[in-house]
This record gives sequence, C-alpha cells and structure tokens, in this order.
Amino acid sequence: MLSRWGKKVNRNQELGKAGEEAAVNYLKKQGFQILERNFRTRFGEIDIIATRAKEYYFVEVKTRKTLDHGHPLESFPFYRIQRLKKMTLFYAQRHKILDEKLHLSLLGIDCSQAQPQIFFLKDILE
Repeated sequence: MLSRWGKKVNRNQELGKAGEEAAVNYLKKQGFQILERNFRTRFGEIDIIATRAKEYYFVEVKTRKTLDHGHPLESFPFYRIQRLKKMTLFYAQRHKILDEKLHLSLLGIDCSQAQPQIFFLKDILE
C-alpha cells in the first residue's frame, strides 16, 4: 500500500497512526495540552509530549487490534522504558524544564472489541 508521499505504508503503521490520533483525542478530553507529537531524538522518538497543571507527560502509545500477542501495556520492555527515560531527559534539558514534574507515561489501546478501550498509566515510575 502506498501513502500519498509514495512511501510504502503497512497496516501496522496505519494502526499505529490511528492509535496515536485516538491517544491525542483522549488526552485532550482529559484536559492535557499537546506540546509535541513524534518528537525525535538520537535515542528514538517520543510519541506524544503533553502538559497539564504544570506537569509534563512523555507518552508512549501502543495500539493492538488483537490480544494474540498480549495486552498493549505489556509490550513495553525494559529497554524501551530506559530509552524513554533518556529521551525525556534530553527534551527536559533542551526546553529547560528539568525542575518541573516529569512523568513517563504509557497509553495502550485495545481494538480487539467493537468499542476500542484506552488504558493510561500516567507515571510508570511511581
């Protein structure tokens, strides 16, 4: 399948993009302001950076259409969490927010039911 830019896009990428869009909508409804999407660093990419009540949330999103390979929140291995920490510190240093409250967050979307379910862990380190 080709995107409008001529690049190949597979179904997993489409599901991921749809999941990130659903995550942004969910966070906005919860009162978050979205600061960045797909923020790239040399360590990788942060799906969503958001703020609410002077606190910053660095959100990794995982969308699953079936639970054959486990729940979406179970698919964050330790190394990815470590990378998310590095990316969070990189962003915080660059934007001079190291003194603010920073949260590493996971947002899982389960699309195996007729109505997708969203699971949000606001801070995986607490």
